[in-house]
Amino acid sequence: MPAAWLRRPRPRTLVFAVLATAIALALAALLRESSPPREIVMATGQEGGMYDTYGHEYQRRLGRLGLRVKLERSNGSLDNLRRLVERRADVAFVQSGTYPLAHDKNGVVRGIATLYVEPLWIFYRRAFHVDGLAQLAGRVVSVGPVDSGTEVVARALLERHGAVGGDSRLVNLPGPEARRRLAVGELDAAFFVTSYRDAGVQELLRRPDIGLLSFRHDEAYTRNFPSLSAVRIPAGLLDLRRDVPAEDVTLLAPAAMLVCREDLHPRVVEMLLRVARAVHGPGDLLNAPLRYPSREGMDVPLHEAADRYFTSGESFLSRVLPYWALRWVFVLPVVAVWLPAMRFLPVLYQWRRNREVTRYYGQLRDAEAAILRAERPEELRAALAACEALGREVVLLARAMPVSRQPDVYEWRQHLALVLDEGRERLRRLTSPESPDPH
Repeated sequence: MPAAWLRRPRPRTLVFAVLATAIALALAALLRESSPPREIVMATGQEGGMYDTYGHEYQRRLGRLGLRVKLERSNGSLDNLRRLVERRADVAFVQSGTYPLAHDKNGVVRGIATLYVEPLWIFYRRAFHVDGLAQLAGRVVSVGPVDSGTEVVARALLERHGAVGGDSRLVNLPGPEARRRLAVGELDAAFFVTSYRDAGVQELLRRPDIGLLSFRHDEAYTRNFPSLSAVRIPAGLLDLRRDVPAEDVTLLAPAAMLVCREDLHPRVVEMLLRVARAVHGPGDLLNAPLRYPSREGMDVPLHEAADRYFTSGESFLSRVLPYWALRWVFVLPVVAVWLPAMRFLPVLYQWRRNREVTRYYGQLRDAEAAILRAERPEELRAALAACEALGREVVLLARAMPVSRQPDVYEWRQHLALVLDEGRERLRRLTSPESPDPH
C-alpha cells in the first residue's frame, strides 16, 4: 500500500458519507414537493353572498388546522370553474349543472362533495300576475351576474319556456343591485340562487309588493333538468312569528358543490371534507342533519381522495397527525435512509481496517515464504528488506487507525518480528564461516 494513501483520512468512507447524505437530501427534496401545501387559493362568489360567507368560515376553520386559505371573490360558478381550469385557483364553490359549460377538455376539475341545496328564488313585482315562467316573456328580468350559476339555470329555464328574445330583456346584475332595482320598479323579476339564510332573500320575502314564484310542475322540471331537485317550503318555516312564507312554496334547487383541481393534495381534500362535515353536517331548515357533505348529486368527476374518504373515512395520517405535522412527514423516510447509512459507516470502516490487517497478514505470509526459499545470502537479504519495508507501511497504517484497532496492528508487528528474527538467524548461519557452501 502506498504511504501517501495511508496519510489521507479515510477517503472512501468520506465519499460514502457524502453520497448517503446527498441521497437523503435528494429524497427529501423529492418528498418535500409532494408534501401538503401551506396555502391554497379558494374562489368563492359575490361579496356578501353565501359562497363568500362560507369561504370566510372555511378560511377560519382551516387556518386553525394549519392550512392558510387565500379567498378570491368571483362572479359565481362558471367563473370559478374557469379559474380552476386555468389553474388560477385550487378550490371553489360551484353550482350543480354548470360544469358542462366549463369546457374542461383536459379534465382538470374534480369534485370533493355536495354541501347543501341552494334554492332558485324567482321574485317578481306583484303589480302583474305571475304563476309560471312563461309569463316572464316580454319582461325585464335579472338573471344574475355574467358567468354565474344563476345565469346558467335562469337562461336554461327561460329558453325552455320561450321567454328569451323578442320583447324580453334579460340583464346581468349582481344580487344587491338586482334587489335594489326590483324594489324601485326597474325590474319586473329577478333570479337568485342562494341559501334561505341570505340576507337579501330574507328582505325580499318580507316585502308586500314582491312575490315569490312557486313551481307547480316540480317533477316535470326535475326530470328535464337533472341538476335540479324540488324543495318544498311549508308556510311559516322561515319565520313562524311573521308567517314567512305566507303559504306553501315549491322551489327548484341546484346543489352547492365544493370542487378542486385534480392535482390538489389528498391531505388537503381530507381537511376540506373535515371542515365541510363540521359546517354543513348539522343541517338546517332545508337540509337534513348528517346528509351533507355527500357524493350524491355530484356531476363532476370525484377526486380520488374524496372517493376514499366517503368509502373508508380519513386516512390514518390525517387522523393521528395535525396538518402542520403532515407537511413534515417526508422527513421520516429521509431519516430512515440517512440514519442507518450513518450507523453503517463505523461498521464499514471497521471492515476496511480488518481487511487491511488481513491483507498485510497475507503479505507477511508471502514474505516469510520468500525468506524460507532464499538459498543465497543476497536473496535472503532482499527478502528481509522487503519484510522490513512491509513493517514500515504497517506503522504508517497504524497512525490512521483508531485506538480500538491498535491491538491488531501490534499483534501483526509481533508476528513480523518473529519472521524477521527467524530470517536474520538464517542469514547469520548462511554467512558464518562454518556454514557449508550451498553449492
